[in-house]
Amino acid sequence: MGDELQSDTVSEINVTPMIDVLLSLLIIFMVAAKPPPNHKQPIAIPQDPIEQTENDPDATLLVVIDEAGAVSIGKTPVEGGRPGLIAALLASEKAQTDSRVAIKADNAVPYGSVIDVMSAAREAGIQNVGIASERL
Repeated sequence: MGDELQSDTVSEINVTPMIDVLLSLLIIFMVAAKPPPNHKQPIAIPQDPIEQTENDPDATLLVVIDEAGAVSIGKTPVEGGRPGLIAALLASEKAQTDSRVAIKADNAVPYGSVIDVMSAAREAGIQNVGIASERL
């Protein structure tokens, strides 16, 4: 029976010191590097506001709710509550052609009234219902 030489030497590379050195070099290079420049994205801001006349064909049809809760489409008052509003929106050629309206409500109008007008516009087949805001 032959005596086999058994060596206790490890034939694998010890990577722990190598990782320590690499991480130290990484930290040194991160600290020594200059920060990236702040890039500014150019944007185009319109100088003059777009003025829309009352009879502008490109203007969005405006549904106005005053402080008393009365609804009007443009300057035409709507009677008959929700069914009257739906009928008026169905009869409005501009609303049906553009399929968009904007709702402008007084500050004293309850939120539920605005939602009711929005749902009435949806029932009338208007796809885009928006909220008109004051210029800031």
